[in-house]
Amino acid sequence: MSVTAEQYPCLNEAAQAAAPAAASIPLSSRLPSLDGWRALSILMVLGEHTMHSKAFPEEMRPVLTQFCDGHLGVRFFFVLSGFLITWLMLSEERRSGTVNLKHFFARRALRILPVYIAFLAVLAILQATTPFHQSVSAWFGSLTFTRNWFYDHHSSNHLWSISVEEQFYLLWPACFVFFKPQASWKKCITLLTSMVVLAVINRIFVYYHPVSPPGLAGKLQSAIFGNWSFFNNADTLAIGCVLAVLLSRERQRVSSFVTSHSLTVPALGLLLLFAPPLLHLQQLQAVPMLGEMCDAIDVCTGRTLQSLGFALLMLQSVVAPRMPLYQILNFGNVSLEV
Repeated sequence: MSVTAEQYPCLNEAAQAAAPAAASIPLSSRLPSLDGWRALSILMVLGEHTMHSKAFPEEMRPVLTQFCDGHLGVRFFFVLSGFLITWLMLSEERRSGTVNLKHFFARRALRILPVYIAFLAVLAILQATTPFHQSVSAWFGSLTFTRNWFYDHHSSNHLWSISVEEQFYLLWPACFVFFKPQASWKKCITLLTSMVVLAVINRIFVYYHPVSPPGLAGKLQSAIFGNWSFFNNADTLAIGCVLAVLLSRERQRVSSFVTSHSLTVPALGLLLLFAPPLLHLQQLQAVPMLGEMCDAIDVCTGRTLQSLGFALLMLQSVVAPRMPLYQILNFGNVSLEV
């Protein structure tokens, strides 16, 4: 039996207050809560990177580890990116009937390239004037947004995620223009769902065939199927895209569901978020066959489960931002949009 807001009057009141605003959000308006989620994801990633610095005090590491999961923060950001980019394209499609890809890529370039080029310039200066050195493959990957294919130098390994995003920006808008979600939204959902399934199949394949062939074939396999590949992270991005299409197409129904189940939605979202870590509990790992099965479930589906969990929380925070759980996400008026 699902727990609904009617059983808890205070939550029901907050949900009902948020529902009218959620149902009437125009596609062109600024969505609530997203800046808060983005800030949280950035803090999680920065926290994990801070722990790996040489001067970080060891006594603080166990404390920060509990709150800063950089990989989870990146997943948050991917879901956000998929959702926001799709929402913006839906807005443009509704206004003009199509998406101007030239303008889309120009906007993306203006947001990303200035800071990105500045960072690479700093690395180039360091390589020219200090013992710092990056391999040719690392430079090639950084300059072509294929850094996730060349994961071999620590100082710029973090560029793998922006490479995945750029590859997403190349593929998804073209598919969007072709499928026209406003007119063929079910086909669009089918395509995005297939990307989620393919990502899980990709991880199953890698889990049961972990040994790569030597030489160029091994590098190619790692680029296509490896941990940092686009296909291995496509499910996280696709989940965000699905969320935007559903909220745009079935706004009243989606808003009604998440506001009338104000406890069930966050409970399920948090369960999915924490399910992968729970699979590694000592009690489960102590049983040989069960431990192996839990490891396989985590590796093959853990990212997808956590992305779905975050998607539920994000969706509810967008349509019901005044619920107590999400109010902190909308604190202040500082924009963190990228």
